[in-house]
Amino acid sequence: MKNLDKDMKFDICPVCDSKGTLIRKKKYCSSFYGTAKTSKEIEVFECSCCGADFDSDELTNEKIRKEVAVNARQQYVSGVLAQLEKEQSFVEIERSFYLAPKTLSKWKNKSKSPSAAAAALVSLVGVFPWLSYVGMLNYNPTEAYKIALAAILQKAKENPENFILPFANEKYDGIALIHQNSLSYDGSDAVVSNKYSEKLESSTIEYKEVSL
Repeated sequence: MKNLDKDMKFDICPVCDSKGTLIRKKKYCSSFYGTAKTSKEIEVFECSCCGADFDSDELTNEKIRKEVAVNARQQYVSGVLAQLEKEQSFVEIERSFYLAPKTLSKWKNKSKSPSAAAAALVSLVGVFPWLSYVGMLNYNPTEAYKIALAAILQKAKENPENFILPFANEKYDGIALIHQNSLSYDGSDAVVSNKYSEKLESSTIEYKEVSL
């Protein structure tokens, strides 16, 4: 279905079978990525009888949709990196994730578009900046959990009213998240595993600078 109007002399709505009801119109095609939104016009046919619309040129419109999606992704990544650059060195992040030099700068300046996987990585680092430090420590699981816990506790201290604190779940011997209003970290609650409660304070102090 390349061009319904020209190639097929299309004048019947494929949805309601009404004849002579198709009107060529412009509409906006939008794409969202994170907090970014981009839009561009595409051309469609709209049925004045049933209201259905469909592409007048499927190949052209599909190309535009892909372009809009890439632009939204690029715009969001650029914004995240602009904020991240105020807090961390691009060189350190690139080394941490084995990226080529100047890669982050090119993404930030939109001179190069990140792939879907690359955009996901930047988005995660934007939400969890401490992930880059995990990479700097060669992805050591023990050190990674220490950094994560320290970062969570630091954020909880900054915003105690709306944040959640980490507690150990004895059943799974892991970390479960519960509201601070329900339980507080004072070492007296039975649900807090001794294994974790003994280490949380020291981890927070030890990794306070690296987790911010």
